[in-house]
Amino acid sequence: MRDIDPFAYYFNHSSAIPGLGGDSLSPDPRYCFHTDYIDVRPGPARYELLLRRVRASRGELALRIHAFKPQSGENASLVAGARMAVAVDEEQDLRISVPFSAMRNVQYAFYGYFTEDSDIHSDGLSVSLQEFEGEVEDYVEPPRSFLALEQDPDDVRPANALIHVITPHLGAPVSQDCTWPQLKEIIPGTVRDQGVEGWAEALCLNALQAYGVIVPALEGLIVGGCSDAFRLALDTRGFAVRQVDPAPPPPSSSLLFADFLAWPEGLWSEPDSALRWAAIRAWFGRLKIGGVGIITCRYRPSDTPTSSRLAVEGQNISRNEIGKWALRLIGDGFSVSPLAFSEPDDLVADTEGLARFAIIARRM
Repeated sequence: MRDIDPFAYYFNHSSAIPGLGGDSLSPDPRYCFHTDYIDVRPGPARYELLLRRVRASRGELALRIHAFKPQSGENASLVAGARMAVAVDEEQDLRISVPFSAMRNVQYAFYGYFTEDSDIHSDGLSVSLQEFEGEVEDYVEPPRSFLALEQDPDDVRPANALIHVITPHLGAPVSQDCTWPQLKEIIPGTVRDQGVEGWAEALCLNALQAYGVIVPALEGLIVGGCSDAFRLALDTRGFAVRQVDPAPPPPSSSLLFADFLAWPEGLWSEPDSALRWAAIRAWFGRLKIGGVGIITCRYRPSDTPTSSRLAVEGQNISRNEIGKWALRLIGDGFSVSPLAFSEPDDLVADTEGLARFAIIARRM
């Protein structure tokens, strides 16, 4: 763990927290802190923020980790983020940790700003960095996919881009759940059936097309089972596809990588939320840089949404948990397609009341 100067990037700008930062008024009244861009050991890492003796009745702090490639000519890109409410009933310290995945030849900065007006006072602000503690040689960096050439280097995902407010369609997929109207969009004979399993396969095929996975000879992984029609559709597109068992998930040291990944059958029934996330992370981790993955799961839509900080993990996957996966994937260096949760009455649910959701992500 090493200490990082939280005000090094704008060393002369005062923070929105009174008494912190530099002596000059910041042009951005919401600015809180911004570290300098620094090298980080390749592998899993996290920035940690400590606000000491906080007094506040309102306010929310948005936290962002930006990545920058020196001499690349590219703009900085957002790789991880989080939000922290600063209102407290009594004076106390506030801490938050934001994980991300550090790459070679990339520099990272930690940035914080207020999303709304706040009356916060604090006795101090400190930032520390926890880096990968193993040997750098033990960290297996994913290879670069041909698909990475098609990415927009100037794209920085805004803070609210994970929320999709337009009715999702099967023909133009985002991360979305299965609804009755979408079943009517399935073309007969192209996938397993006209039900939920057919929807999952159709969404995977449409997502690959929509996200630029169209070049013949790309290497793909099918996790778990699929229909003959689904496999034929991928073979017809000229892809080199391997089918692999979903369990056990591959270790981080695995040399198995692919340009795209599809798991239409989806995450198995697993009561432990930590193991669920471990499986999601392990399989998305098999993507090359620039690669696209689609993984489905069954979730309980009736659970009342709460803030991620207050979410309680249960045996069934919830909207909160899916949202937490999305934030963690961003922290691991993925761009996640916006999440579109439909109204419960529109969802196709099984006999246990569980609906199907597909999450789409690209490794950046």
